Amino acid sequence: MSTRPTADTGATAAVVAITPNPALDVTITLDRLVPEKTHRIDTAQRKLGGKGVNVAAVAAAEGYPAVMLGPVNDDAPGHVPAEGKASPEAAFTPTPVRLRETFAIHTTDDGATSIINEKGERHPAEIWTQLADQLESTLVAHPGSTVTVSGSWPPGADESVLETMIDRTRKAGARIIVDCAGAHLKAACSAGVDVVKPNAAELSATTGTDDPEAGARQLLDLGVGLVIVSMGEEGLLAVDRDGSTRARLPEPLTGNPTGAGDALVSALATGLIDGLGRADLLRRATAWSAAAVLEDTAGVISDRWRELADTVIIDERTN
Repeated sequence: MSTRPTADTGATAAVVAITPNPALDVTITLDRLVPEKTHRIDTAQRKLGGKGVNVAAVAAAEGYPAVMLGPVNDDAPGHVPAEGKASPEAAFTPTPVRLRETFAIHTTDDGATSIINEKGERHPAEIWTQLADQLESTLVAHPGSTVTVSGSWPPGADESVLETMIDRTRKAGARIIVDCAGAHLKAACSAGVDVVKPNAAELSATTGTDDPEAGARQLLDLGVGLVIVSMGEEGLLAVDRDGSTRARLPEPLTGNPTGAGDALVSALATGLIDGLGRADLLRRATAWSAAAVLEDTAGVISDRWRELADTVIIDERTN
């Protein structure tokens, strides 16, 4: 692992993870869910969450400097790292809006996970200006960083908010990965970001095609450099102007997939900081994503990721 210290200042590159719509994540685990019945469980797990929070948490746990950005009410709980793991730096923008809640219901009998998410509430316009300023100052403190923007957007945060974040990132000379859907995904591609990471369903909904490679090429035509499509048990598809690459495990793992996509983004961000080549980048992304499935909650990956990385199958096709 290399965090690439800047020669003149000693400052280190970081994963700067923006969560536009943070949440209080509630994870409920039980054997099975029976409709119209009352269920008693052990204490539900509650923590500060949202996709970018998970991205930063995974990076920090694996030894990389990481900073969490986003609009968070002062009453929200702080981030609690997994036992024995480092915590990312919190540089949230205070907002009067309460933290939304999300619920992940995981049944162990069948390995299924159901997600229920509040949409979130509208933030005052000045909060987004302050967040953009915070992003700029963070990138000054951590030159050579990779910025990630992950998850849903609250009401009132249109594509122009994302475009401002991209502009600030570009001016700082940093790279940016966007993991959003719909209009924000298209805006990111049109702005020429380095990487976008939709899942197969998001890609289909955004492009109107069920063919992942065809959908990825539609996004490339808008201007993005690299499209990474997460396809669940089928692994990953990476598409750029030179061709496509698929990466997968020999056999899919069973467990809780809630944080798999966020671990994937964290792997991509740290891989860009480390200067990994395409095959090694996808190997890490596949392994971290799979290792997240082995954990009960999002924001942490299993120590088994190294052995998983050794088993990843890479299939590269050039144009």
